[in-house]
Amino acid sequence: MFPADKRPNYVETMAVVTVTVLLGLLTLVVPLSFLAILLLPLPMVYLIVKRDLNQGLLALVLVAVFVFLAVGNVSLILLLLLHIGPPAVVIGLLIKNKVSVGKSVYVLFFWALVVAGINLSYLTASGVAGFDNATGEINAVVDQMSERYLESDTTNDSERQQLMHLTEQIARQVWLFLPGMVIVWTYTATLGTFFIARRLLGGLGYAMPGGSPFSRWCLPWYSIWLVITGLALTLAGEEFSIAWTGVLGKNILFVSAFIFFVLGISVMVYLFQVWKMARIVKIIIAVIIVMYLPFIILALGVVDPVANVRRLSGDGSEGK
Repeated sequence: MFPADKRPNYVETMAVVTVTVLLGLLTLVVPLSFLAILLLPLPMVYLIVKRDLNQGLLALVLVAVFVFLAVGNVSLILLLLLHIGPPAVVIGLLIKNKVSVGKSVYVLFFWALVVAGINLSYLTASGVAGFDNATGEINAVVDQMSERYLESDTTNDSERQQLMHLTEQIARQVWLFLPGMVIVWTYTATLGTFFIARRLLGGLGYAMPGGSPFSRWCLPWYSIWLVITGLALTLAGEEFSIAWTGVLGKNILFVSAFIFFVLGISVMVYLFQVWKMARIVKIIIAVIIVMYLPFIILALGVVDPVANVRRLSGDGSEGK
C-alpha cells in the first residue's frame, strides 16, 4: 500500500495533467470516446488517493487551462470538466476513506442523479436539448428523412409514409426518455470508472476494502417503490393529462428497468452457481431463458428485493 502523501509533487501533478488532457482530446475521437470517458477521471482519482483533494483540484484547474489553450471552446471545457471533476472527487474520496463496495455503489447512484441533473440543465440551457423545443427538433428530423426518401426512387409512397411514421415515433421516444438515458449512462460510466480505479490502485499496492461478489448483489425490499412510483405517475399523467407527470413516471420506470435488470442478472448468476440440476432440466431452462431472456431477468430483479430469491433457492445465507 502506498501511503497518502499531502506534500505537493509538481512533477507527478503535471504528469496527471498531461495524461488527463490527452484523454480529454481522445473523447473528441468518436471510436475512442466511450473508453476515453471511462478513463478520464482516473488520473485525478490517483492524485486524490495518493496525495489529497487539493492536489486533485489543482490538477483539474491546470487541465482546464491547457484544454482552453488547445481548443478555445468554453462550452466544451465546461462539459469536459463535468465529466472529470465530480466523478473523480467522489470516487477518489470513497476509495481514500475505504468505503465498502456496497455503500459506494449506493453513493455513486445518488451522485449520478445529481450529475445527470446538471448535465440535463446544461444541455437545456445551451439549447442542445430541452422539452420546450422537442417538437421542433422532431419535426426537423422527420423533414430531413422525408427529403432523403423523396430523392430516392427505391420506395413507393406507402413504404415512404410508414418509414416517416416510424422515424417520428423513434425520435419522440428518444426525447421522451432522454432524462432516463442520461441517468443510466452517467451511472454506468461512473460505476465503470469506479471498478477500473479499484483494479488499477489495487495493482499499485493500495489496500482495497472487500466487497460482495456480483452474484450476491441485492437491494432492500423498499426499492420496489421505484416501480410503484413510476407506474403511479405514468397513470396519473395519462388520466389527468399532465404531461410532465407522465414523462417523470416513464423515466422512473426506465431507470428502474435498468437497475432491476442488473439485479436480475446477479440473481441468475447466483442460481446457476448453486443449483444442482439434471441436464435435461438445465437444457429446458436454457431454452426458456434464450426465448424470454429480458423479461425473465427483469422479473427476477423486481421479485428479488421482496422475496429474496437466493434464500428461497436453498442457501440460508443472505446477500450483502
